[in-house]
Amino acid sequence: MRNRLVLGLALTVLSGLTSIEASAADQTLKAPPESASKKAILQQNSDFFYPQLTLQSSVSYAYSDQNTLNLNGFLALGAIFLGNINISKVNSSIYTFTESAYYPISNRLQLVLNVPIVYRQSVYQIGGAQDASKSYSQATVSSGGPRLGDISFGGYYQIFKESKNLPSLTASLLLTAPTGINPYGIKVYQPDSGNSNLIVPTNLPTGNGVWTLNPGLSFVATSDPAIFFGSISYYYNFNKNFPDISTTMDQVQPGEVALGNAFQYSLGVAFALNDRLSLSTSFADRIQSDTQIRTPGGPWTTLVGSGANVAIANVGMTYAFNSKTSVIMNLGAGMTSSAPSFQLTATIPYNF
Repeated sequence: MRNRLVLGLALTVLSGLTSIEASAADQTLKAPPESASKKAILQQNSDFFYPQLTLQSSVSYAYSDQNTLNLNGFLALGAIFLGNINISKVNSSIYTFTESAYYPISNRLQLVLNVPIVYRQSVYQIGGAQDASKSYSQATVSSGGPRLGDISFGGYYQIFKESKNLPSLTASLLLTAPTGINPYGIKVYQPDSGNSNLIVPTNLPTGNGVWTLNPGLSFVATSDPAIFFGSISYYYNFNKNFPDISTTMDQVQPGEVALGNAFQYSLGVAFALNDRLSLSTSFADRIQSDTQIRTPGGPWTTLVGSGANVAIANVGMTYAFNSKTSVIMNLGAGMTSSAPSFQLTATIPYNF
C-alpha cells in the first residue's frame, strides 16, 4: 500500500513537471507581441491589417523653386552674345490634406479610400520689366483656395506573411478618379503690360485629369530591431478627350491627351527603438514618360519636357501614443530637378 502511494505521488509530480515544461516550450515558440511602434511601421507599409476600421489623416507641405536662364538674341563672331539675358524664378508651394479610410475584409484583405484636399500657390518672377534685364516683374497664381484633388480607391491583399526565410509580400490595386482640377485648357496671359517675358497661367490644377490604374507590390522583412521595406508600382494613365486643351486666351481647341505612364520604386529601413518610438530612412524614385496630345484627326504630338524623374530621400519618425493612435513624421529632400526641394508630412492613423 505504501509503495503504491509513493508511486502515485511520483507520477503526479512527473506529470506536473511535464505540464510545466510543455507550457514553457509553448511560450518559447510563441512570438512576443508586436510593439505599438512596430505595428505603426508595418501598417504604413501595408504589412499589418488592424481588425477594425482605420481612419488616417495626413497633412503635407511641399516646396520647390526653379531658376531658368532665358536668352533672347544671337551670337556674334561665335562668342559674343547680343540681346537680352533674363533669369526667371518660380517658387511653388503645395498644401495637401488627405483623409483615408481602411476597412478590413479579412486578415489578408483590406479596402482603402483616399480623399485629398489640395491648395497650390506659385510665385513667378522674371526680368525684362520696361526692357531692362535687371528689373523684375512678379505675379502670384493659386488654385483659388482649397480644392478637391483626385480621389483614389482600391485594396491591398497580403499574398503571404513573413517567414523565417522569406519576407512578407502584399499586392495592391488602386484606381484614381479625375475629380481634381485638370491641367488641360488652363489659359495663360501676360499680367504685366510692361514685361512681355512674364506669362503665367490663370489657375493651377489639383489633379491629373485622367483615370489612373496603379498596381503594385510591397515587401517587409524584419531583423530585430531593423525592419526592411520596399515597393514597386506602375501608373497606367488612360487616354481622355477634353473639350479644350488650348492655353491661348479666347481660343477653344478640343483634343485627346495621353498622359505619360510612370514607374515607381522605393527602399527603406526602420528601427523600433522601444515600444513607442521608431526611426526610419527611405528612398523613392518615380520615372514618368512624356505626355502626348492630338487634335481631332491629327497626329500625336509629344510635349517636350513633360517627362520627369522625381527622386526623394526621406527620414522619418513614428511615435505611438497607444495601441490605437500614433503620429508619423516624414521629411523628404528632392534629389532631382523634377522633385520638390523638400516635403514635410505628418500622418495620424486612428484604429477603432
